[in-house]
Amino acid sequence: MRRLLFVLCIIGLGCSGESRQTSSATESEFYGGKTLEVIVPFGPGGGTDTWTRMIVPYLQRYLGQGARVQVVNVPGASSVAGTNDFALRRKPDGLTALVSAGTTYLVYLMGEPMVRYDFSEFSPILASAVGGVVFVSPELEVTSASQLREVPTSLVYGGISATGNDILPLLSFELLGLPVKPVLGYASKGASRVAFEQGETNIEYQTMPAYLSNVTPLVADGVAVPLFSFGILDEDGEVVRDPAVPDLPSVREAYVDIWGVEPSGVQWQAYKTVLAAGVSMAKVLWLHGDAPEEAISALRRAVGEVVQDPDFQEVARREVGVYPFLVGEDAGRAAATAQQIAPETLDWLKSLLRDKFGIERLQ
Repeated sequence: MRRLLFVLCIIGLGCSGESRQTSSATESEFYGGKTLEVIVPFGPGGGTDTWTRMIVPYLQRYLGQGARVQVVNVPGASSVAGTNDFALRRKPDGLTALVSAGTTYLVYLMGEPMVRYDFSEFSPILASAVGGVVFVSPELEVTSASQLREVPTSLVYGGISATGNDILPLLSFELLGLPVKPVLGYASKGASRVAFEQGETNIEYQTMPAYLSNVTPLVADGVAVPLFSFGILDEDGEVVRDPAVPDLPSVREAYVDIWGVEPSGVQWQAYKTVLAAGVSMAKVLWLHGDAPEEAISALRRAVGEVVQDPDFQEVARREVGVYPFLVGEDAGRAAATAQQIAPETLDWLKSLLRDKFGIERLQ
């Protein structure tokens, strides 16, 4: 874990050089007196919305004199609706940005036919790895994933879509052999969390911003019991504990606890592939690739200032966890890496979605 944190710090320091670039007068004036709309392709209350609203006050501070930043929630179709809207309907004038999530990235990689956007045509401004935590109702009377395999009560999970970031918990349930019944179609993870609080479901996950801000109070009140995190990949490509919740076991540890051996095979490779795309590219701020160069430079300069702001760093540690923020070209390299998925792994994932969840539309 110490080696992982060292790597995260190195990445963070690597970003700081770009964030301290001297901005030109054109860059500093581009957003002055203007409003930047930031599209969040999910409803309010979920991890992506929480992450965005955490950044917005600081971004507004550094964009220029009189600049305003307005969050616009455009939920629907597992974030595809809002992202399509950004790609197809919004002018590439630098005054509309997008925040994507792991879900947005995964449906793109898996060839979801509803997708009308191409991330290679966007310009990455800021990227952040963000993990997630699986938790259960205290009524199940369990404290570990292994105990879930023997509970007499049906395990019911609420999600948005099996082709988005919900594939992470769904794959983890498959790996661990947990008899979970998924109920999909919720508008957002905020909505599925409310369903959990109301007793409609009894096993749930939230990405780290929503977990830390909305679920840890439930844990303190005895309304939720955290079991494991998805983990994150270290520099060797191995799944290790999430540094934001170091006291929780990862999926790999839960697997070893249940089965007594290390996970392996195509299913495990598929899980690590989805983890790389869904966690490494969990939250990304984009502009259109053909936006004015001065807009791209100005926004990158501003977010570089944001991630170096001590007040923001403290807020981010509290609300998001210990993850690096990648700016500009660093974010671009992370995006390119996350798109690398082996054809055999992609075929296996599509077969799983077809056979287990009846999803026939992926080509």
